[in-house]
Amino acid sequence: MKVYMHPASHREYTVALEWARASSERIKEATSAPEEMPRGARYYLTADFQSGFGVASDGTLIGLFSTVKGRGTSMVWDAVLHKGATKLDCFDGFLPDYYKQFGFEETERVANWTPGEPDVVFMALR
Repeated sequence: MKVYMHPASHREYTVALEWARASSERIKEATSAPEEMPRGARYYLTADFQSGFGVASDGTLIGLFSTVKGRGTSMVWDAVLHKGATKLDCFDGFLPDYYKQFGFEETERVANWTPGEPDVVFMALR
């Protein structure tokens, strides 16, 4: 499924992310809070505001979310091929293996600040 991403303001993106986090426990667990999203990043949303991501000035893919199943693959490819994403961090679980299909490989692993929660995995394009 091809997904078209459009530039969004920090405010538009954080409002959409806040709504998505309130709508889905899985999105809430996998993304940072809207107030933690850096102002200097470039943000992108779908026309329906149900999917989005950011790319920080250093090329870090941040805050990728979607409340619509099936959009993730197209969004990650867009971020990598057209928006300049070259690295990311995510929680251990299914996400590191998911991001490997796009050419990301693990570069570092840090224990979660909350005991018993998944490690934070840092990844970069090969």
